[in-house]
Amino acid sequence: MTDSTKKDKLAKLLANVRAEEQALWDSLRDEERNAAGEIDRWAPKDHLAHTTFWTERMVAQLQAATGGEPLGSIEDYQKTNDEVFEANKNRNWEDVLAWATDVNHQLHTAFDAVSEKMLQDIPGPEGTGGLPLWQNVAFTGGHHPIHHIADIYLERGDFQSAQSVQERVAEGLAALDDSDAWQGRTLYNLACFYALHDKPQRALSLLKTAMKLSPNLIEWSKQDGDLDSLRELPEFQALVVDD
Repeated sequence: MTDSTKKDKLAKLLANVRAEEQALWDSLRDEERNAAGEIDRWAPKDHLAHTTFWTERMVAQLQAATGGEPLGSIEDYQKTNDEVFEANKNRNWEDVLAWATDVNHQLHTAFDAVSEKMLQDIPGPEGTGGLPLWQNVAFTGGHHPIHHIADIYLERGDFQSAQSVQERVAEGLAALDDSDAWQGRTLYNLACFYALHDKPQRALSLLKTAMKLSPNLIEWSKQDGDLDSLRELPEFQALVVDD
C-alpha cells in the first residue's frame, strides 16, 4: 500500500470540512438561518457568504493552475470583507446556501483537475508569500471556514462544539505535511483560538511547541492581535524573549 498523496490528504480534509459545515447548517433553527447580522456581528448567513466568496476565489486560483485566467490581487482585505458583507446582507438563507452549494461543486471540479505536481510546485496567488498552492487550499478550504463555523458555535454559547471542531480540523491539517514549519503553523493557529477564548494555559502549551518547531513564529507572535490576551503573562514573555 502506498502512502497517501498530498492531493488525497487535501481531498479528505475538504470533505471533512464540508461535513462539519453541513452538520452545523442542519442544526440551525429557522430564526438563526434568517437572522440579520451587523457588520461587526455577523449572523450565520453572513459567515457563509464570506467563506463562499473566498472559496470562489480559491476555485479561480485552481482553475488558473490549469490554464485559466489568473486573479488580480486584493490590496485591502478588511475593505473587501466589508464589501462582501454589504453585498450579501439582504439575501435570504436559501439563496446564500444555494450559492455556497454551487461554489462547492465548482471547487470539487477544479480540485480534481489539478495534479499533485501543480499543488506542490505552483505558488499560491500574490499575497501568500510564494507558498505552494496546496497550502492556500488547506487554509482557504480548511482552516478559514472552520474558524467561522467555530464563531457560529460560540455565538450560540456552545464552546464545546467550537473547541471540538477546531481540534478535529487541526488534526486533519497537521496530517497534510510532516515538516516542522507546517506542524508549527498548525499548532500556532490552534493556540490563537484558545488565546482568543480565555484558555491561556492551553494556548501557551501549544505556542511553546509551535515556536520550537518553527522559530520564525516568535517574531510574528509579537504583533499578532490574536495573542493579546497572553502578552502580560510571564510564560508568554519567556517564549518571545530575544536571545
